[in-house]
Amino acid sequence: MKKNKNIFGFTLVELLVVISIIGILTMIGAVAYSGVQKKARDVERKSNLDALSKALMMYYNDTGFFPALTFDQLFATDVGFTGDKGIIYMREKPIDPKDTGEYKYVYKYSPDVKPKEFNLFANLENKSDAQCVSPAYSVGTSFCYGISSPNISVKSWF
Repeated sequence: MKKNKNIFGFTLVELLVVISIIGILTMIGAVAYSGVQKKARDVERKSNLDALSKALMMYYNDTGFFPALTFDQLFATDVGFTGDKGIIYMREKPIDPKDTGEYKYVYKYSPDVKPKEFNLFANLENKSDAQCVSPAYSVGTSFCYGISSPNISVKSWF
């Protein structure tokens, strides 16, 4: 009897090797994608605080002081952060991409009757970010990223 050597197909070992390689590549891709997502959320946090800082500076230019309100009070109206004369400085309340527990924004101002300085704080997920300071700023809870009014540097508030 003659054996036919022209059989087409893959052996079980070849299939297992290919499936293993695909699994390893998928795992590497998932880990890299997770890191990219964290960095993207951190960029959004920085952008939100920068936009809020600019809105606060516009308010200061119009009134000569920063608002003596909490972060939530800044956006208490339906139209966003507005001044006494109805001027809209920022339409939408910036919300942290995760908006849970340690991931939130904090606005602190000098305790004057008409505040002349402020700090904005957020936590970054990527703790190895060059702008994520350690030890963190203490504002009742710890934050590793902050922006301040131009006349001061970022500081802890107790």
